[in-house]
Amino acid sequence: ARGRAPEPLQGKRIVQVDMTALTAGSKYRGDFEERIQGVIREASQSADIILFIDEIHTVMGAGRAEGVVMDAANILKPALARGDLRLIGATTEEEYRRYIEKDSALERRFQPIPVREPSPEETLEILQGIRLRLEEHHGVKIEDGALRAAVQLSVKYLPDRRLPDKAIDLLEEACAAGVVQWPSALPGEEPPPGEPGVITAEDVAQVVSRLTGIPAAQLREDERQRLQEMAAELKKRVIGQDEACDAVAEAVQKARLGLKEAGRPVGVFLFLGPTGVGKTELARATAAFLFGSEKAMVRLDMSEYQGPHTVARLIGAPPGYVGHGEEGQLTGPLRNTPYCVVLVDEIEKAHPEVLNLFLQLFDEGRLTDAKGKTADATNALFILTSNLKMEEEPQMGFRARGGSNVRKLIVEGGLKPELVNRLDEVIVFRPLEESHLQRIAANLLERFRQRLLPQDIDLQWDKKVPAYLAKQGYSEQFGARELRRVIEQQVENQIAGKMLRGELGAGQIVRLTVKKEALIMQIEGDPNATN
Repeated sequence: ARGRAPEPLQGKRIVQVDMTALTAGSKYRGDFEERIQGVIREASQSADIILFIDEIHTVMGAGRAEGVVMDAANILKPALARGDLRLIGATTEEEYRRYIEKDSALERRFQPIPVREPSPEETLEILQGIRLRLEEHHGVKIEDGALRAAVQLSVKYLPDRRLPDKAIDLLEEACAAGVVQWPSALPGEEPPPGEPGVITAEDVAQVVSRLTGIPAAQLREDERQRLQEMAAELKKRVIGQDEACDAVAEAVQKARLGLKEAGRPVGVFLFLGPTGVGKTELARATAAFLFGSEKAMVRLDMSEYQGPHTVARLIGAPPGYVGHGEEGQLTGPLRNTPYCVVLVDEIEKAHPEVLNLFLQLFDEGRLTDAKGKTADATNALFILTSNLKMEEEPQMGFRARGGSNVRKLIVEGGLKPELVNRLDEVIVFRPLEESHLQRIAANLLERFRQRLLPQDIDLQWDKKVPAYLAKQGYSEQFGARELRRVIEQQVENQIAGKMLRGELGAGQIVRLTVKKEALIMQIEGDPNATN
């Protein structure tokens, strides 16, 4: 189209052959053969015609009837062997190996030409070339920033697809959304004032947001500024574990700045410590900060993977077994939402065969499922948790992040040395102190208050209440989980009961106070205090 074709190809016509149309309606034996012979005859008589068959593997078996070995592939072979026919076929590497390679007579009549994926710069040129066609088709204007955003965001957030297909798809979806949002005039009405829809980088970001679940505002804003605030945001939710928050934030910052080792996950952490100290909460907080929702966290409980056969649950059942064809519980989420946090809970309970699978994943950043499809884990953050007890407490001032003493204790506790060597950081979570529990109690009360607000009920408390709840819920054995149970029993369940009995409704305020070592609950407008 731009006059760049080599001399032998100038003036040639590309004619696409639709195998489905040739097959359709061929009721009697010989109908299909006559049609395809007509195509071959016409193309052979004109030196300017080059036939093109998309999905050329479909010629294998096309038009074949019961008891007859003749199909489209066998009809094409003599013409191709004589050199009378100029034919271009397109197919995927997988389908070429599955269909074309098996027929050596057909394979040797073609010259395979691998088509590599274009670079982002080349993809941008392709988008500039099709911009006018998209604008005319959708009736919109496309800004240069939208073209750049389609390339950059597709490369970053759609790693399982290829350029230029994924960039073109983003742009087309953004154009379609722009048309839907632009008001159209009914018959007989004047068209709305103003210019037709203009497609910007923000429109492309909205499409990526729908596909990945990451908020569009997060895609547009300055990521460097957000990354600087990550540690502080995590510490607001995870109380008393600043070391762990700093370690996770540093790993994510390094990965997002392009400084991490290529071909490995964003980070692989082992959170070590007693139950109820915030290991799972930090994983949830990380998913919410990075991807806008705790739903971006994939949780795998290793107590469910204690047998050698459970490997199939992670990558899918092999052929011939029940469940073959279904997504694996690990490879499926990695392929569908590659930007995620994977929480591997109680890693010490996993079977050795399951651990071997993680060794490959942490080393190469990818995993192949039972169907032969590769799941990319280079954009995932892996958090392993363990309740292994540390027989020796790290000394004061010792920074327990990847220290050899800590790793030695982990190996002695039962984890394989090969797995420990692939960990980026080992974070020892400390038992929570009462001051930490007071802050956690205040956070839990605030979350419950937010759940009451849609019903027009407010919850207020004085500064003695978190201290009282922390004292009641302090448990070295169960950590913050015991505190959560205390708040459920003494606050949440009591308020729920009052709502059911009609003693509490919209427009009222619940005030919590502590008097004589007891929690007092008062409702605005009710003079009687209820314990």
